[in-house]
Amino acid sequence: MLRLKHIYCIFLITLFLTNIFSQSISDYKCGQSSDDLQINRNLNWGYGYDDLLSDLNIWSQSPYVIVDSIGATVENRAIWELTISDNPASSTYKRVYIHARTHPGEEESFWVTDEIINFLLSDTPDADYIRSHCIFHIVPMHNPDGVELGYPRENANGIDIESGWDDTVLQPEVSALQNRFIDLSLVISNPIEVALNMHSAYICKRYFVYHHEVGTSENFTILEQDFISGVQAYYTGGFEDWDYFVSWTSGTPDQYPESWWWMNYGENVMALTYEDMNCDQAGNYNLTANAIVRGVCDYIGLNLSEIETETFLPERYVLHQNYPNPFNPSTRIDYDLPQDGFVKISVLDIIGREVSTILDTEQTAGLKSITWSGIDDRGKMLPSGVYICLLRTNDHVSTRKMILLR
Repeated sequence: MLRLKHIYCIFLITLFLTNIFSQSISDYKCGQSSDDLQINRNLNWGYGYDDLLSDLNIWSQSPYVIVDSIGATVENRAIWELTISDNPASSTYKRVYIHARTHPGEEESFWVTDEIINFLLSDTPDADYIRSHCIFHIVPMHNPDGVELGYPRENANGIDIESGWDDTVLQPEVSALQNRFIDLSLVISNPIEVALNMHSAYICKRYFVYHHEVGTSENFTILEQDFISGVQAYYTGGFEDWDYFVSWTSGTPDQYPESWWWMNYGENVMALTYEDMNCDQAGNYNLTANAIVRGVCDYIGLNLSEIETETFLPERYVLHQNYPNPFNPSTRIDYDLPQDGFVKISVLDIIGREVSTILDTEQTAGLKSITWSGIDDRGKMLPSGVYICLLRTNDHVSTRKMILLR
C-alpha cells in the first residue's frame, strides 16, 4: 500500500495562485435531485480529490493517524484509508469501519464523515478514551474517479459500485474495499463490529436504512433497533425513527455492501447504510457525527458517560472546512484557537484579492465558530465562484476553499 508523503501538485498550484500557504481539510435509497446535479457536478460537489489529498496531508500529521491506500480506481487514483487509534496494532481494541462518497453526488456523506474524523482527532477526554480502546478505519472517498468525472453515482466505467457487490467481475473500487473488509475480519482476534456506509438522500431526512427480519433475522432487527435508537438519543429530533425506511422486506438482496456483510458475517457485524440530508437544509454535520460516534461506542460497549468531563483547549490552530459547501446564502466556519491572541478571518477571491473581512479582533482560546453570508466589505452580494477562507493569527496562517452558488 502506498504511503501519503506530500501535498499533491494541483493543491499547491491552487494555493500559489492565491499567494496563500497553509501552515497548519424511484428505487434509489439515496441521491440528489436532478435539478441540482449539473451545477454541482461541475464543481466536484464542493469537494474534489485534490481537496482530499490536502486534508490527508493535514490528518497524517496527527500521531493517532495512519494514512494508506487500500487499492486503486479504474483511472488509477488511490483509494485512501485513515486508521485512527493510539494503538492500531492492538489485538483487543474494538474495530469500526466507515466508508463514504461511493456516490459522488452525495457530498453530505463526506461532511458527516469529516466531522467524525474531527471528533476522533480532537483534544477531548472522550476522543482520547475512544482512541485508547478502539480502532476506526475510515475511507472518506470511495469513488474518486466519479467525483472527478462529475458522475453522480457511477465510477469511471459508468457502473454504480454501490450495487455491484455481486458482479462476476468486481469493479476495482469494490474489490479494494471488499478485500480490506476480509483482511480486518477473517483471521484477526478483533474483527470489525460496526460497518457504516455513508450516503445522503434527496428525501431531506437523516435516517438509517433498516433491514427487515425477512432479509436478516429477528435477533438482528432487535440489534438494529437498539443501535439506531441509541444514535438517535444523542441528537434529539435529528434522526428519523428506526422504522422510517425499511428494506429487505422480501428477502436478502445480494448486490450491496450490507448484503455481503450479512451473507458472510451475519449478526456479528452491524452493517448499515446511513443517509444524511441531500438538500438545502442540510447541515449540523458536527451534531450528526457526535451522535453517530457515541451511538457506535455504546453499541460496542465503550461507556463514554463515565468519563470525567473537564474544560479543555485545542492543542493547535485548525481552520475546519466550512459547511454547507457549496453554500447559498450562508455558511458556517469553525476554527480552533489554542491560545489567546489576535485573529483575522477574511475571504479572498481566486486570484488572491481580499473581498471580505469576517473577523478582525482579539479572541480567547477555545473552539470558535462564525457565519459568513457571501457579502463583501461594501455590503454587496458576491457572485458565484470559488473563494478562499483565510485564518491569520500572530504566528499562524491557514486556508480553506469555499464554493458560493447563487
